[in-house]
Amino acid sequence: MTPVERCHQVLVDVRHEVAAAQPWGRETALLALLRFGDMTALTDESTPTARPGWKLALRLCLERQGEEHGDMSADREMVTSWAERFLADCDQLALADEALSQCASGELQLQQRAPRTFVAWPTSRRLSAEERERADFDWWSAYLRQQMAPHLAALRVERDQILALLGREAATHTESFDGFVSDPTIDRYYHQLGRAHVARFAHQHSYPADAAIGGVTFGQYTDILALLIGWLYRERDFATRDSDHSPIPKDESGLVAALSDALDTEPATIERALQPLILDRDNAAYHSAIPRRAAPPLIRLDVGRVVWSALGLVGEPLIFLTRELRRRHSQEYHNSAHLREGVFRQDLYRFFGDRRFILSAGRVELKRSGEARADLDALIFDRRTGTLGIFELKAQDPFARSVEERQRQRDNFLHANRQVSAILGWVQRYGPDDLLVRFDERAAKRFRVQKVHVFVLGRYLAHFVGGPEPDRRAAWGSWPQVLQIVGDTPFHRDNRNPLGALFTRLHDPAPPRSPADVDNPVISIGDFRLRIFPSFADMRLEEDHPA
Repeated sequence: MTPVERCHQVLVDVRHEVAAAQPWGRETALLALLRFGDMTALTDESTPTARPGWKLALRLCLERQGEEHGDMSADREMVTSWAERFLADCDQLALADEALSQCASGELQLQQRAPRTFVAWPTSRRLSAEERERADFDWWSAYLRQQMAPHLAALRVERDQILALLGREAATHTESFDGFVSDPTIDRYYHQLGRAHVARFAHQHSYPADAAIGGVTFGQYTDILALLIGWLYRERDFATRDSDHSPIPKDESGLVAALSDALDTEPATIERALQPLILDRDNAAYHSAIPRRAAPPLIRLDVGRVVWSALGLVGEPLIFLTRELRRRHSQEYHNSAHLREGVFRQDLYRFFGDRRFILSAGRVELKRSGEARADLDALIFDRRTGTLGIFELKAQDPFARSVEERQRQRDNFLHANRQVSAILGWVQRYGPDDLLVRFDERAAKRFRVQKVHVFVLGRYLAHFVGGPEPDRRAAWGSWPQVLQIVGDTPFHRDNRNPLGALFTRLHDPAPPRSPADVDNPVISIGDFRLRIFPSFADMRLEEDHPA
């Protein structure tokens, strides 16, 4: 066995040991984890991110055989203390699994020092694809949060009035699905709050609102999320009066009925829409493959009962949703992927709305004598400078679940090298004006193309380690990079050469900074130990000269 295989086997044993250390029934354990893990999700101004082992901890609880409920009268402080220790162990397990994935992709080298002791070191100083993707995605999250900040601040101004109304509502507390009597003013406020949060999630998927997967449109999925987030805040605001933030299990049929009534939608549609938002025993292993990201919005406690998670609802719920839709409806998900290109195109065109720019309505096919050479995803012609921008758009899923999925993403993205060659070969053979006439014949009669720039843009990721080198005749970048270059304001008639400037900035970007040197991290659970050194030289130095 290789060191990686031996380490993997040790971690399987350690996972069994951690899973066995659950003295409580499934429901007691899950509610304790939620109470501990959700504490800051609604108070943190930034987008809450799950701890590395959060989904693994939920998975181990859901997969546990035996008592469903256990001792529901267990001491709360004792159960919370267990949840803290259990989650800490799961964090270490998830970090170890993450390190093994880096070993499998060649980013780390691993050696064994004792039966349960390992050391590792990076094989390169370059940022990994995952590090660059996380940095870009987190920047994009902050960008959208900043855009929505004024609207959320205005809603916070109204909060005192709403809290006063909630106080009066307490006198008429009933046994509905969440125990509240409907008040139009309160309902409207929390629905607006939910919609404001959903607006911050625009980067978490790239489907149009009318795209349907699983018999439900993305517009319906986001409408449901907006209501759930608003109801979550209402529940927390009400609980604040009693300083009790314990998660409250919900009757699933009651939740479906309430959503159906609020959205005037058939209960069967609501029920279908809720299922991909729920973590349960069947899908827990699938979702735990991506640590840190996309906590579940809802968790199934048992048949007919769910509990919502603040971390999941206000974190990255649409990433969880799209992942689950891909798991449940893989062929339908694959067949609808082309719809994401249209959204990506329109996002790009928002920056080129001035009349000086001529935009292709959709894809443009390079074809002569019945032979298709390439599809051009988007074209932008600048009448003022005569510059033609040709864009190849790659709307991937964020955060690959495995090394194999990352390699498929890399191969698909770098397949654009062939597109670049086909485009530039076509221009050389037939001239650049041939491209302009294909999407605007009138403009082609009045203008001539002076310069052609080819761009390859990834929705989330554009920089990979390994594989063929990107064709340097094109500019390659991620959409967050474009946003950082362009800013908030669309290009207008006074900009000198927007397409040329964008090409230059993407073609020769500032080199990414390597992570700052930190103390050698040690991953430790029980007698398992994995130490990751900054370099092979650092490891040898310490082993030759131990402290």
